[in-house]
Amino acid sequence: MTQRREFIKKSLTLAVGAAAAATLPGCGEPSTEPHTPISFTPGKPLPWVNWAGNHACVPKVRYAPRTEDEVASILKNSTGTVRPVGASHSFSAIVPTDDTFITTDLLKGLVNHNPETLEAELMAGTRMHAVGEMLASVGQAMPNMPDMNYPSMGGAIATAVHATGTEFGSMSSYVTGLTLATPSGDLIDCDRENNSEIFQAARASIGALGVVTKMRIQNQKPFELTEFGSMANTEEVLENWDSLCEEYRHYEILPIPYSSLSLSVGTRLAKAGDKSSGEDDPQAVHTLRSVFESVAWVPGIGQYAYDKILNVVAKDAGGDTVRTGRSFDVFPHSRIVRFREMEYTVPAEVGAQCLREVLATIKKKKLPLFFPLEYRVVKGDDAWLSMFHQRDGAAISVHQYGDLDYKAPFAEIEPIFWKYGGRPHWGKIHTLDDKRLAELYPHWNDFQEVRRELDPSGKMLNTHLKTLFGA
Repeated sequence: MTQRREFIKKSLTLAVGAAAAATLPGCGEPSTEPHTPISFTPGKPLPWVNWAGNHACVPKVRYAPRTEDEVASILKNSTGTVRPVGASHSFSAIVPTDDTFITTDLLKGLVNHNPETLEAELMAGTRMHAVGEMLASVGQAMPNMPDMNYPSMGGAIATAVHATGTEFGSMSSYVTGLTLATPSGDLIDCDRENNSEIFQAARASIGALGVVTKMRIQNQKPFELTEFGSMANTEEVLENWDSLCEEYRHYEILPIPYSSLSLSVGTRLAKAGDKSSGEDDPQAVHTLRSVFESVAWVPGIGQYAYDKILNVVAKDAGGDTVRTGRSFDVFPHSRIVRFREMEYTVPAEVGAQCLREVLATIKKKKLPLFFPLEYRVVKGDDAWLSMFHQRDGAAISVHQYGDLDYKAPFAEIEPIFWKYGGRPHWGKIHTLDDKRLAELYPHWNDFQEVRRELDPSGKMLNTHLKTLFGA
């Protein structure tokens, strides 16, 4: 956004000036963390690499089925490990296998809709960025959407992808029915009344039960939104969190490590006369990094100077930036800067306390984490493996730039989430296994029972999922 871009540019100008005035050398060698963990050799099988560049594999067989029957046949006749793949946007290793891939790209489109109940059935490979227009054509809109719209619907449901809003649940919470292709080649239709246990398990299954081929989503009538973005004091926001969530339909912050500031993002239903001002600047986090690296290395005053610069510029940054329009145009933001992410959901009532401890630990231990965090509160639901199962949750995301090591700093932060009873996002980086996950999910054993019944040989389990499920 224009004002945000000017905020960052002015910060960089001040930072460079401060660095030029210093007489000490720079801050050390650049990271050797690779952008891509595997190379391609012409004439050899094509590797798969996820968006973040931290996972890769070379599958022997790739299928791109167009129909549900094709999916079922592939599952029935495949040997070894079989993994479905959507947009490859997961940071965790839920996809990699060197055996068989089932890509869902061709399983796309609107199947049917109900104008009375405002439900719509979508094929699982449909990308989120296409869903808005599809639903608008039949007089519907999803009540909520994440702030990035690259994933497939099947992948979003499998990992309980979420957005923000105290009155809005994860994507899985809007699923009212689905069809599951099982490892044995069956197609099972399920909802709350029919095959209800499979339904509750498949609404957030991490792809461990088979392949969801289509799903029925509860929608609402089309609506417009207006989003306001501004810089705010993190502590003041946390102290007034409840009132801000009442003021806005959706509210979140992106706290800036080593700073007292956050980017505040509040969204409400659009009003007559709302007008957009400014534009997204997806490269802003690179410039923010330049600001940090320009001054943070100065012994004794670096961190203080960084915070001071950001605060000085924030006071001169002007008013809110505004985006207004159709809901599915306002919800998402561009994501073109590569990063790696860890996210845990803690009970909403301890969310602010947990966030404070994460920020304090980064600063105290001087962890190389200066990419903005993300803090959101999401309504609880009843999907068995949803991170929000039976409780409202505060989702806290920690990010690292794609060319810097994430493992060491994430290892310092992750135990804080455990302390607060945090549940890891299935599509984000974490280190929990079956034993610890069983303590976090009341229906963990129920899910395991359904999984073993549908996939007794473990065909759907790669190395990562075997760790998750103790198989």
